[in-house]
Amino acid sequence: MSKSKKLVFIHIPKTAGTSLRLLLESNYSEAERAAIYSHQDLDKNLAKALADPKIKCIYGHFPLRPVVIDSDATVVTLLREPIARSISHYNHYSKRMNDKHAKLMEGIESPQDFTKLVQSNNRQTAFLSGYLNQKEFLKDTEVLSKAFTNFDRLDAVGFTEHYSASIAYFGELLDWKNTQAEHHNKGGGKPVSNRDIWAAMNAYDLPLYAKALERFGPMLEIYEGRKPRIPSEPLHKRIAGYLRGLSSKF
Repeated sequence: MSKSKKLVFIHIPKTAGTSLRLLLESNYSEAERAAIYSHQDLDKNLAKALADPKIKCIYGHFPLRPVVIDSDATVVTLLREPIARSISHYNHYSKRMNDKHAKLMEGIESPQDFTKLVQSNNRQTAFLSGYLNQKEFLKDTEVLSKAFTNFDRLDAVGFTEHYSASIAYFGELLDWKNTQAEHHNKGGGKPVSNRDIWAAMNAYDLPLYAKALERFGPMLEIYEGRKPRIPSEPLHKRIAGYLRGLSSKF
């Protein structure tokens, strides 16, 4: 990849994107990053970041918008097995850690109730089909086809279930100095109950994930078990550590 080419990371919620976001922050300086987690004036803010020569990395909870598709940026994302992603999403919202979550979860106490939220349905397809308005997305019978078509615009896709290999792949593609994979906001691996309900929420996401894994998964095979790149500490820290070690011998 050309070092002058911008990176756009589409952070789909509950796909280990927080861990990847922290990696981005370690590979790009604050001045080189644009974090976009609001949909207000989204296309305008994306266009501004894409046009800014100082910005090398754009990331956030935004779908694959036309302004990104039409750019020459390198576009990557992480996907996750849909039922596991939905359960993690439900558990995260159930904690009601902020006013937004509390309002969304009013009267929702079960997976069956969760299906009432537009945000619970086929979230990965929504992001990759480019929709901002989730209610309009739910009415469009062509969204899965649109998401499949947009595969052609993605330069790299990683998978939560193959997170270390995905990070090694991204790191080589993007010439990152740090590819040490760490998991944050990691959900549990409890057995799945009410599977039919979760599957109904992911009628599009399940075939989307299967096709993505078939198309992009083989690329990750050569990165399985790859030793991560870990940047050296600054010289002054290494010297201080050496002196501490030396003093302990006396």
